[in-house]
Amino acid sequence: MERASHHLIEATGVAGGYGKERVLSGVDLAMEAGSFFIIAGPNGTGKTTLLKTLAGLNTPSKGSIHLDGKPVHRFSRKALARRIAYLPQSVESAFDLSVRDVVLMGRAPHLGLLGIHSDEDIQIAEEAMAFTGVSHLAHRTLDALSGGERQRVFISRAVCQQTDFILLDEPTSALDLAHQIRVMDLMETLKKERGTGIIMVSHDLNLAAMYADTLCLIHKGKVAALGTPQEVLCESRLKTIYGCAVCVEKGSQKGLIHVTPLPGRLDISTGAAR
Repeated sequence: MERASHHLIEATGVAGGYGKERVLSGVDLAMEAGSFFIIAGPNGTGKTTLLKTLAGLNTPSKGSIHLDGKPVHRFSRKALARRIAYLPQSVESAFDLSVRDVVLMGRAPHLGLLGIHSDEDIQIAEEAMAFTGVSHLAHRTLDALSGGERQRVFISRAVCQQTDFILLDEPTSALDLAHQIRVMDLMETLKKERGTGIIMVSHDLNLAAMYADTLCLIHKGKVAALGTPQEVLCESRLKTIYGCAVCVEKGSQKGLIHVTPLPGRLDISTGAAR
């Protein structure tokens, strides 16, 4: 059943980084539940830092992050985890745990003082596994799974968390083409059927072009472009941001854009596009 998309994460004048190193500078963004928001940009430009800051894991040195008008630092960790699920690029987990046990971890923010799973928690976990197509793996351990299967298990855990937003850091980077599309289709279904807000960091501009409602290009810690993929992905802008020549083509399907880097157009000695 589709629900209304009215929940909002807002970044206002956000700056910060790690210690004295400033990574982000003056970032203003608004991300709504029920939409697919993708953050892209070159390596080392602040994408992961921004995602962690939106999730309330990093405290900005300037500016603020609000969830439905309330500063995220005013939420308890448990209360925030009921609203935002965060899936990092690499997930630390005991590989001898079963898939069912890993997925049930998503219920942790909803448990009482005794930390005992109710019948409802178990039912929600079963539904999450069915939704992500990992029910048949429930009794297997993580170390017996492929990379694509493990990624779907961790997404299942986030689904089990039942949040308004799921934030993911490059969830498709180590997957083959079929698994990439499967993960992206899962996120699209979550958006459409459950009204979940998907905020994702991705290096793949072509996947972003296919799925993003809003695409944000980050460059040197600032928002370089923000809008639909059709508005954001242009050759001159990408050449400036990535430092290499590209060809941006409209595909045969309506609205589909394809970005292709052009070989032999980069000066290796300077890193500048020719």
